[in-house]
Amino acid sequence: MVIPLISNHARDLGASPTMAGFIGSVYGCIQLFSSPVVGRWSDVSGRKYCLLWSLFFSACGYMSLGFSTSLIALFLTRIPLGFFKHSQSICKSLLADMFPTDKQSAVHGHFNSVSSIGFILGPVVSGHIVEMAGGFYSVTLLCGAIFMLNGVLVWCCFPDIKSKSHDLARDESSTSLQKLGSDEFNFTPKQLFQFKSLNWSAFWDLFLVRFCLGIALLLFRSNFSLMLREKFELSPLGLGYIISYSGVISALCGLLSGHISKHYHNDQRLYKHLAILMTLTMFFFVFTSTFWWYVLLLIPLSFASMNLRVVGTSILISRGGKQEIGALIGLSQSVMSIARMLAPLLSGILLEISPSGPPLIGAGMAALAVLIIGVKWGIRGEQNGPKQE
Repeated sequence: MVIPLISNHARDLGASPTMAGFIGSVYGCIQLFSSPVVGRWSDVSGRKYCLLWSLFFSACGYMSLGFSTSLIALFLTRIPLGFFKHSQSICKSLLADMFPTDKQSAVHGHFNSVSSIGFILGPVVSGHIVEMAGGFYSVTLLCGAIFMLNGVLVWCCFPDIKSKSHDLARDESSTSLQKLGSDEFNFTPKQLFQFKSLNWSAFWDLFLVRFCLGIALLLFRSNFSLMLREKFELSPLGLGYIISYSGVISALCGLLSGHISKHYHNDQRLYKHLAILMTLTMFFFVFTSTFWWYVLLLIPLSFASMNLRVVGTSILISRGGKQEIGALIGLSQSVMSIARMLAPLLSGILLEISPSGPPLIGAGMAALAVLIIGVKWGIRGEQNGPKQE
């Protein structure tokens, strides 16, 4: 509901496209540092406990967003969301704890499909509300209320499954355990910053590819609403329908992720082909000046981006195993946070030059990712990517 409105709200407060992009970068900049720490926190303190705090502070952040009547206030309200909005990454860690490796693609595909329903309903709902008096304020309050409702559902319904890292941290803790609720215990700050046990050589190439593909997509989507507004004079309601349409495609693709992965029998090869599809689609966006061609090209872009997230998560889990999966997913989110930090600002600068600037540079970054995959994963014809040491 809120994401499509932030850049337009910044413009209404007097921001230039570059300034709107800078404000959008604040969230990604903070998540660069908070993602691995919160992931590690969920490892040592429990997924449910960490998720409850994440939802509570996210609700407060979104509610305060509605009171931003200046660019400085808008900037400041993005800070708590950058620190605490990690609900999806914590849920992914919980799913990794609950299901075996061979089911990860299907499980995360269904998870992302359900998440995409929010991108189907949210923009349409907010598009109608925002056109009323005080619409942006009403949307942010509604969003905060939904986060509070999610917190109640987590408290009542979620299992409290402990990861291997939770048990390890509990066993190694030199202090007495103090129960919080039923199973939580006190953790030390030192435990939150222990990442030395991770085998970095097994993940660097995957993180780099994820960054290139992430910034390629975010260059296009971070100021997507401004791009459509500047190029086609689309209203907020029309933009809401376009984003919902993209969400429908993503949801359907997520339901098929498990079947596609089984058909390929090789996640690395599937990942490469999806990256090539994204590269070609971004290039087509550069030369498209017709609104309905934009709408049509969103189909392969949504298909590629959804399945890249699912397959990328599956590869990450298969390489790292389930130990410290929260920290590992958090570090992967940090890589994406770098992209989220850079993309809105760079996209805003490119938009001031040409509406075709973001998809052009995005296509180049996606092509670079394809090159890295071909060199690192394809040179030896490995079936499962680079072997762990």
